[in-house]
Order: sequence, then structure tokens, then C-alpha cells
Amino acid sequence: MIELHLDNTIIAFDGRVLEAFPQGQVASRYHVANIKTAGIKSDRKGRQSLQIFMQGGGGFATAPLSPDAAQQAQTLLAELYGVRPDLKE
Repeated sequence: MIELHLDNTIIAFDGRVLEAFPQGQVASRYHVANIKTAGIKSDRKGRQSLQIFMQGGGGFATAPLSPDAAQQAQTLLAELYGVRPDLKE
């Protein structure tokens, strides 16, 4: 089990189910088989966010990541890619 504690969201992955717990919003659960894309993307200003989208729609993008949070997100992505190597970009 890996947990990412970001400023406004907790993201957990147990090797099978990805869960997102955004502060003040409804939590979401996604089976790893339904993930379409997963990665860290940069905007025009160079700010990075974790973006995970599902087949058929849905998913999430985080607020800009601090350097520490970006490193934690890389660890989460490594776990996802270990289960779903086809997600690597």
C-alpha cells in the first residue's frame, strides 16, 4: 500500500485499487485495469501535476505538486507501472 499526502488530496494504491480522497469532495475508487493514462504533466509555466484518467471518462488531476510531492507521485506511478507496464508513456 502506498499513500500520497498532498495539500488537498490523499491518494492511496494497494496494488489493485486506486483511491482519491480530495478534501471537501467525494472520494473516488478506480480499479487499476480501468486506468487509461497516468503520469506527471507540466503546464506552460512548468508546474507539475499528477494526472490519472480512466477508460470511458473520469479521473483526476492534482493541484500543482511541490518538489517533495512530485517525488512521492513518481513512487506511486512506479507502483502503477509495475502492475500496468502499458501505462508508461
